[in-house]
Amino acid sequence: MLPEQSGTSSRTGNTWKSQEFVLDYFWWPNQVFASQMVLKMFGEERIAKWNLRLGDEVKVKYHVEAHYWDNRWFNEIRCDGIEKIGASAVVVAAQQQPTANEVTQKQPIEVSYIPDIYSNKPNEAPKAPAPQPQAEAKADDLPF
Repeated sequence: MLPEQSGTSSRTGNTWKSQEFVLDYFWWPNQVFASQMVLKMFGEERIAKWNLRLGDEVKVKYHVEAHYWDNRWFNEIRCDGIEKIGASAVVVAAQQQPTANEVTQKQPIEVSYIPDIYSNKPNEAPKAPAPQPQAEAKADDLPF
C-alpha cells in the first residue's frame, strides 16, 4: 500500500483522493516468483469502500489509460473493482514460522516445463531428443 494522495483540481476546484497499491500476481499455477503491477484507486468513497489492507487476497477489475505529458506517454492502471477472496498468505506465513528442522527438510522445487506465454505456438511440453547412435570403438582408432 502506497501513501494516500489528495489535492484540489485546478480545473473544477473539487477535492480528490487517490491511493496506489502494488499487486503481486501469478501467470500460471505453481509459479515460483510473482509479477507485480501498480494500480490506482481513485475517489475517497472507493478507498473507504474497498478498505484494502496489506496482504489481502483479492480479485481486481481494472482498465489501462494512457496520457501525454511533457512530450512523453504514460500508462496508468486504474482499479474499477475489488473483491476480497481470502486471508492473506503473508499474515498466515507470519503466524506460522517454520522451525529450523522444517526448513532443512524442504526439498527444492524442480520446474520441468514453463510454457511460452508470449508466442503463438501451442502449449506443448518439449519432446526429449532422440538418442544418437554411438560409433563402435575400433581396436586401432589412432589417426596416424
